[in-house]
Amino acid sequence: MEQEDYDDQKEEKLIEMYQAIHQLNPIDKAFIFYYLEDFSGKQIADEMGISEGNARVKMNRAKNKLKDILSQNKVKQHLNQ
Repeated sequence: MEQEDYDDQKEEKLIEMYQAIHQLNPIDKAFIFYYLEDFSGKQIADEMGISEGNARVKMNRAKNKLKDILSQNKVKQHLNQ
């Protein structure tokens, strides 16, 4: 198995992603981690004890919050340069 070449930009993006996830509330973090683990809407619903429709709505809201945090962080970084 070949080792991937180290990529500074990829590493930086991963760090940014995990820093943004850290800013979410615990429930939203759970949804994001389920999403990253490729759980289906039904699997997430079963794990969280909610309906599949509710799980999908909450997942989309959590993803939107994460996108907002990432966007805000990029603006802050740009302003600090």
